[in-house]
Amino acid sequence: MIHINKFIDKIKFFESRNNKDFIMTLRDAKDLHADITKLLLALQILQEKQQKDSVITEVELRGEDW
Repeated sequence: MIHINKFIDKIKFFESRNNKDFIMTLRDAKDLHADITKLLLALQILQEKQQKDSVITEVELRGEDW
């Protein structure tokens, strides 16, 4: 997620200089997009896994007729 960190650093830099505008190259934008997409996919996978893990199966055993 290096591109997200790079983006955050640039924002901090430009804010410290009181710049009103921020321009990034198309390559940087695509790299940032790729990192965000990877994060969103990882989040979706974790949410799906959590939903599967949280399913409770109830089993009732009765020995009345043994």
